[in-house]
Amino acid sequence: MQIEVKQLSKSFDRTSVVSDVHFSIRKGQLIGLLGPSGGGKTTILRLLAGLETPSSGEIYFDGQRVDRLPPQDRGIGFVFQNYALFKHMTVSENIEFGLRVQKKSRAEAAARVQELLELIGLQELAKRYPHQLSGGQRQRVAFARALAPAPQLLLLDEPFSAIDAKVRKELRDWLRDMITQLGVTSIFVTHDQEEAMAVADEIIVFNRGRIEQQGTPWEIFRHPATPFVASFIGDTNAIEDLSLLEHLVSLDRIEAGSKVLVRPESIEIDRQQELAATGAALLGVVRNVQFRGSYWQVELQVGSQQLLAQRPLEQEPLRPGDQVSVILHRAHLFAGTENIILENSKREHRLNEHSLKEHSLKEHSFA
Repeated sequence: MQIEVKQLSKSFDRTSVVSDVHFSIRKGQLIGLLGPSGGGKTTILRLLAGLETPSSGEIYFDGQRVDRLPPQDRGIGFVFQNYALFKHMTVSENIEFGLRVQKKSRAEAAARVQELLELIGLQELAKRYPHQLSGGQRQRVAFARALAPAPQLLLLDEPFSAIDAKVRKELRDWLRDMITQLGVTSIFVTHDQEEAMAVADEIIVFNRGRIEQQGTPWEIFRHPATPFVASFIGDTNAIEDLSLLEHLVSLDRIEAGSKVLVRPESIEIDRQQELAATGAALLGVVRNVQFRGSYWQVELQVGSQQLLAQRPLEQEPLRPGDQVSVILHRAHLFAGTENIILENSKREHRLNEHSLKEHSLKEHSFA
């Protein structure tokens, strides 16, 4: 199902929750609605489902306007944050519920339930009740129940929030594989950026009821459209001390009101003798070092500026008090509505970007 939303707005008691939102989604995509709490994500989901009525705007499914249709006529499956399984029904009965509403024959319903039990891998638990299942198992049953009537659109409201971290990662990988296999257009709400980046084909970033940016995870990470997106997706350093950029970029390029942000993974640090000769290095002092699982997070003091940087585990550990050389490899300069990506051309990148792919967007040079 292809989705198109035009100038959609929603207010509650004169308080605007969604304001002039418009976006389109291609058939079969898995889309993440990402943003802080209160950003309007769940309201968008409920408007698509027909559980809320728009204050203004239009919603189209495959070219047909649906914002005036009741929920049961929209061909939607909805997975709620708290599963919303029927406690008095078994796993099979929960999955079968939507088929009963559709008045499917007993044989058709039984075959569809069996098919979905195999899909979610819970055939042996068909006769158990929700309280006899783990959180991950209950969520799989909720997915199966939503999929039973063969919806054209699957909506998921923070589907992994009530599950512990290890199971959550396994379940989101399973969900992505399942959606790819079924080819059903799906939209999920999350405030977890890692989750959105790992699962979604595209992400729509919301803030205060408006869309800040829509794009692939890579596009949004690499080329954030606004300072909000840059600060919300991943960690960033706001450069207050512009003297850090003095030998890299003419300060007259930075207009009044501009913001300069640098990501920790765009900062290279090493012992002074390693980088000082490049002519592109600053001098800094290590204030703190924290182990973050796949890298060291290093807190630095460079002049009057505090910075967070990342250092690969395979490199020699640094300690508080160490004097280091610091290279800023990339920065985002936000001037008005323009985002200029600045590259340090004085030294070839040594950052390890094995988990990232280069994007073919024109980039500007510091030099």
